[in-house]
Amino acid sequence: MEKKLLEFIEYHKIDKYDIIDANGQSISDIKDDMKKNDILFAYNTTPCGNAGHTIRDRHSHCIVCNTAHIAFMKRTKETGYVYIAGSIIKNYIKVGMTTEDPEKRIGKLNSRKVGNTNDWVVIKAVKCDYANQVEIGIQQQLLKYKVDGDIYDGDTESSEIYRCKYDKANDIFESYLEEKEVIRKDNKSYLVNPEKYNNFRNLANPKYF
Repeated sequence: MEKKLLEFIEYHKIDKYDIIDANGQSISDIKDDMKKNDILFAYNTTPCGNAGHTIRDRHSHCIVCNTAHIAFMKRTKETGYVYIAGSIIKNYIKVGMTTEDPEKRIGKLNSRKVGNTNDWVVIKAVKCDYANQVEIGIQQQLLKYKVDGDIYDGDTESSEIYRCKYDKANDIFESYLEEKEVIRKDNKSYLVNPEKYNNFRNLANPKYF
């Protein structure tokens, strides 16, 4: 491994178990093996079109041209909390992921008025490995309830926000964890009675409750 490559890997704190030698192959050639073995990055792969760099992530992005992809990929393996939060004012449910205390995270959402509201309350949270992947899997099953086009801070679109009953979101949440056999490292329930979050309707798709 070349000195510059080693320095790059060390500087960006890429674990040796997260990167492999592609031996000149393209990412498409080795992507299945990378995914199977939970490898995030490869070096000595095909040069990027911009500057000829040969270190890419599993999605074939050059991580030298855009180092933001490094943090994004690392996040997929992090242990964290997948949570459900609710807003009474907006009739919104939010499913998200955080590596910090869920209540601290919700405090930040309220200070930024995500979803154009500041009454977010965390209802429950589960700590698990690969929390980002769990979050994405649950969100994919909630797509028909997704709220689009809610802008805050002038030009930022709220994401991970849904309009459905809490019980519906929780059923999907729990079913996903059971189906994928997710190991719970911690369970947190923040409300004794979350029933007030069961009066929400999916106004965009009224047939869904």
